[in-house]
Amino acid sequence: MMEGKDFVIHKHPNRDSGVRTGAVDFLRPFQRDFRRALVIFDHKGCGAEGKNPQDLEHKLEQELKRNGWRDRCAVIVIEPELEAWVWASLHHIARVAGLTIEDLQGILAKYPKNNLGKPVEPKEAWREVLRRGGRKPSAKIFGELAEGVSLSKCQDRAFRKLVAVLRSWFPS
Repeated sequence: MMEGKDFVIHKHPNRDSGVRTGAVDFLRPFQRDFRRALVIFDHKGCGAEGKNPQDLEHKLEQELKRNGWRDRCAVIVIEPELEAWVWASLHHIARVAGLTIEDLQGILAKYPKNNLGKPVEPKEAWREVLRRGGRKPSAKIFGELAEGVSLSKCQDRAFRKLVAVLRSWFPS
């Protein structure tokens, strides 16, 4: 669990599958204490990989709404996993990983790409990049990546939905 001034983040002990199957029950006692609930999990590892991520989002959002969250909730299913969001800016990734852009491109040449030009296996590619750069995966590295990439760079459907949800909840 991580607490901020205006938010609380809970990490489910059963990972993505636990979030998918247990979010409604887990969040029920928080309805009076919090204005909103945002549920996020990876499609890969959620136990329902054969189902469409958007259908999973819709189903869980409907369950949350029926259980008292009404219009105060959103569900984001990341395809295939969080590391997909890392691949928004190769130059920034190379800098954070401690590699040249040429070294990064050489590593990525071994990985098949999706329709957005990102590795189909983003976690494996990310781990390889960090290993080759002499860095270990950490929240700090994700923070460094997030600080240097604009919201418009990442075009993943789930990321675009997250941005839209947050903008609707917290207009500037």
